[in-house]
Amino acid sequence: MSNAEGQAVEKRFLATVSHEIRTPLNGILGMASLLAETELTPAQSDYVSAIRQSGARLLDLLNNVLDYARMDAAGIELEETQVDLKKISQEVVELLSPRAHAKGIDVCVRCHADFPASLLMDDGRVRQILFNLVGNAIKFTDTGGVLIDLFSPSNSETVCIDIVDSGPGLSEDAQSRLFSAFEQAESRHRGIDGGVGLGLTIVKRLVDAMGGEITLTSSPGMGARFRVTFTRQGASTETCKSVRQGLPKRIGLAGLSPPLQLSLSAMAQQAGHTPVLQSSTGDDKVDVWVADASLAPRELQRLSRSAPVLALIRPEDREHVDALRAHGCRGYLMRPVRDNSLLEQVEQSAFASSPRDDEAVEKKPSSNTRILVADDNAVNAMIATRTLEKAGFSCATAATGAEAVEAVEITDYDCILMDLRMPVMDGFEAMRQIRSLSAPKNSIPIIAISAEINPDVERAARGAGADAVAAKPLDAHTLRSIVERWTQGQKAQA
Repeated sequence: MSNAEGQAVEKRFLATVSHEIRTPLNGILGMASLLAETELTPAQSDYVSAIRQSGARLLDLLNNVLDYARMDAAGIELEETQVDLKKISQEVVELLSPRAHAKGIDVCVRCHADFPASLLMDDGRVRQILFNLVGNAIKFTDTGGVLIDLFSPSNSETVCIDIVDSGPGLSEDAQSRLFSAFEQAESRHRGIDGGVGLGLTIVKRLVDAMGGEITLTSSPGMGARFRVTFTRQGASTETCKSVRQGLPKRIGLAGLSPPLQLSLSAMAQQAGHTPVLQSSTGDDKVDVWVADASLAPRELQRLSRSAPVLALIRPEDREHVDALRAHGCRGYLMRPVRDNSLLEQVEQSAFASSPRDDEAVEKKPSSNTRILVADDNAVNAMIATRTLEKAGFSCATAATGAEAVEAVEITDYDCILMDLRMPVMDGFEAMRQIRSLSAPKNSIPIIAISAEINPDVERAARGAGADAVAAKPLDAHTLRSIVERWTQGQKAQA
C-alpha cells in the first residue's frame, strides 16, 4: 500500500469513528437537553446536569483527539478564500454562547472600525482556531466573560485576533508548557478540564500552517489574552464600520459585564452613536438604556423614568419578557447581540409605541413555519423535531436523501436540516438535487448537520448547496437559534 493510499484509509477510518461515536453522543446530550426543559425535582435536575457536563467533556475529548490524529494522518491542507472574520467570529460566539450563559458569563465580539471587511485565508481553519480558543476561555472563566477583539495595528501589515478572558490567569511556568501536546497548564485545572491537553497544540499547528503567530499574555488572577496575528493578505479596502439608522443618540449601558460593554460600545460608536456607561450618581442623560435583565426590578423602573429601556436577555429567558415589560422595559435584545439588532432596536426606541423587541431578528415562529428534518437516525430525528416543535415550528422527517428530495418536491418548507450521512442517497447529493429544482424550492435554506465536521467536510457541504454547516451534537438553544435565524432571513427576503 502506497503512502497516499494509507493516508486515504486512515482518513476514512477517522471519519467513520467520528460519525459512529458522535451519533449516539448526540442522542445522549440531546435527550438530556430536552429533559432539562421539563419539570424536574432538584435531585433530578442535578442528575441531568451531571449527564450534560460529562457528555460535554467527552465531546471535547473526542474533538481534540480526532483533530490531532487527522493532522498527523494527512497534514494541514489550506484552501484560501475571501473571509469575513467578523461574521465568522459572531457565528462562533453564537454557537458557544449556551456554554457561556450556563456559567452566567458573556461571550461577545468587538470589531474595530478600521478592521478589513474581508481577508484571504482558510475560513474553516480560522473557525477551528476561534472555536478552540474561545471554548477553552469559557471553560476556565467563572465571572465576567470572554471577548473576541478584532483589530488592525496602525502602520502594520497585519491583523490581530485577541481572545481575552477574565479567568484565573496562568503562571509563567504554565505558559511555557501551554502549547505542548498532552500538557495541561495547571494541575489545579485537571478537575475542570477533563481533557488531554491537545486543544491549544492543535491551535498552534493551525496558526503556524497559515503563516501566523500566536502569543499569550497572562498572570495569576489577571485573566489571559491569546493573540493570533496574520498578514493582511488579500485585505479588502472596505472596513467593518456600521451604517447608522436615524439620528445619532446617546446609548446608556447599565449593569453589563466588561466584555459586553466593550462590544456594545464599539457597535454604537461605529454607527455614530455615543455610548454612556452608567455613573454612580445615576443622573446620566441618555436617549435609550441597554440594561442587563438581571438588574433589580426597582433599578429597571428607575432607569425607565429617564429613557426607554432595552433589556438584554438570554434565549432561554424569553418567558420573562412580560415581567420585564411590567418593570418598565420598552423591549429586549437577545444575547449575544448582533450590531444590526442593536441599531434597529435603538432606532425603534425613539417612537412612543413599544418597539418590536429583537423580534425583527428573533421573532417567535408560527406553526406555519415548516421544517424538514432529514436524518436516518430515529433518535436524532426525534430530538430535532421535539426541540423545534417546542419552539413553535411544524416539522416533518425524512430518513434518506431521496425521501428528502421527494418531500421538497411535494411540500413547501421554510428550512431543511440535512444530515450528510444517510443511506440510499447521502445529504450531499440530496442538496445538489434540491438546488437543481425550479424556484423557489431551489432557494430553501439548508443547514447541513454532520457528526464528522472538519474544513474539508464543511467546504464539500457548502459546495453541494448548504447555507450553513453545524456539528452534532447541537443543544436545544443552539439548534433553535440557527433555524430561527435562517427562517426569518428567508421570510424577510420574501
